[in-house]
Amino acid sequence: MASRRKLKKTIQFVCTELITDVYFRLLINKNIEEKTVEALVVKIVNTSREFTLRSNRPGGKQNPASVKSYYRNLYKAWNEKIAEIIKETESI
Repeated sequence: MASRRKLKKTIQFVCTELITDVYFRLLINKNIEEKTVEALVVKIVNTSREFTLRSNRPGGKQNPASVKSYYRNLYKAWNEKIAEIIKETESI
């Protein structure tokens, strides 16, 4: 990512879209339990919060290589977590 601001906006956008998708599935399919949907939405919100907070705290600000590595690992972990949430959403 080019900046923390863009990273945070991307995290918020994707999580918002996932929440919208979950509620849309609930509206279309009445057989889905609301507890399942609520648990998934809470997981999405917690993931969004976790990664937004983690994006604020890069370690080793004096070493640009470590900061770059930190954000690469953060983005990779975020993509893995989002992929996991998407699989859960599709299984509803």
